[in-house]
Amino acid sequence: MSKPLQKSLIVVIDDDEAARTSLAQLLTLRRFDVRTFSSGEAALAWSDLPDCDVIVSDIKMPGMNGEELLAEVIRRRFMAPVILITGHGDVSMAVRCLKSGAYDFIEKPFDNEVILASVRRAVEKVSLSREANELRRRLTLCSGDEVGRFGLIGRSRVMQDLFDQIENVAKSRAIILIHGETGSGKELVAKAIHNNSPRAAGPYIAVNAAALPESMLESELFGHARGAFTGAESARDGKLVAASGGTLLLDEVESISLKAQAQLLRVLEDGQVFPLGRDVSRTVDLRVLTATKMDLSQAVRQGLMREDFFHRIMVLPIRVPALRERLEDIPLLVSHFLRQAADRNGIPVPRISEETLDALMRYSWPGNVRELKHAIERMVITSRDGWAGPFQNTEDATSSRLLSVPPGAGRLKDALEATEKQAIIEGLKVNDGEVSATALYLGISRRALYERMKKNELERSDFG
Repeated sequence: MSKPLQKSLIVVIDDDEAARTSLAQLLTLRRFDVRTFSSGEAALAWSDLPDCDVIVSDIKMPGMNGEELLAEVIRRRFMAPVILITGHGDVSMAVRCLKSGAYDFIEKPFDNEVILASVRRAVEKVSLSREANELRRRLTLCSGDEVGRFGLIGRSRVMQDLFDQIENVAKSRAIILIHGETGSGKELVAKAIHNNSPRAAGPYIAVNAAALPESMLESELFGHARGAFTGAESARDGKLVAASGGTLLLDEVESISLKAQAQLLRVLEDGQVFPLGRDVSRTVDLRVLTATKMDLSQAVRQGLMREDFFHRIMVLPIRVPALRERLEDIPLLVSHFLRQAADRNGIPVPRISEETLDALMRYSWPGNVRELKHAIERMVITSRDGWAGPFQNTEDATSSRLLSVPPGAGRLKDALEATEKQAIIEGLKVNDGEVSATALYLGISRRALYERMKKNELERSDFG
């Protein structure tokens, strides 16, 4: 029987009994465990407050107000995100609270779905943070070999399955097709198969079929005789001969020409290699691994791959999971890449903030582990005072370089800022100054909207 899920604990603080009770009932109906307090002092005196999941507090209260409560929660290093509620808010107050560390700032009267959505997001945030802390704690207690196998890092279920597949197929002589998205680690899997096979003492050679034109690829694979083509001033053994006794990886196998596929079939069937310009074959003994990021059955339908070649290399397929399928491995990978990048750059390993780790775990990683490695490299290079620099995904990093405006070239910058201000004004007008609705209308967070409103000296009351 599976263990029942524990309810998330939400603390509600408000000196107004009616408002406190109403919000508590709303959260209880949504299956949250709720505790209420009439003051910040009473909540801080509760011994279980450090273990709660989210704190929702009014700002205007006698004694300790919401901003003072927020400062104390942060000083005591509680993990619970703090959501502040007020009926007397303005843009300056919102920006000040959010910059001080509040998770969200919500104005009364609010729609029930607005507060519920904020609480749910905060619960998810603290859950990810606690999971990341536990993974980091476990990481410090284990050696490098315990965070993965075969030179691959991961404790997730999908990675454990991958490790088992590598161990099983490494012992065979069969052709392996390694399938996975760009940057997911297909070549690392190929090396792991070779290193754990009976051929580990032999050569391991990788050929990227997409990186070479058709004529060069054939020469690269099969070799050539002297004078076989213009520029062939001497005979040369190809990669198939060089890999004899070991393993050959054909990466991006879908890029191999139909002619070369036919020649490779002969090698796979009887081990006979015919160099270009020679009628006499050479015998090779090698294990072939192939890798691709695309659906090869689609390549067959499009006439890009021979059907007999497709079936020949599909004997033992292995799928490498995308990073978004194993987000729980991100703290382990981050720790590993931080050490690597720090060593390469000759600096101490920087620390990484909870907020940054949270951003790393929320990102979808279309470039997979390779993109994560490059992101960590940028963060290490831009580290300061022992802390890693800000996280920028590949798209943001590229955009920041493309859109940076040099000194003196202010016309484009001014035009962009004017366009932004006009868009915010239009959004506030359409939504009668309601911040949550305007943020949704513009496709940005309420925090970002508050900051832009302050920068552009806009007040919600001017549009309500």
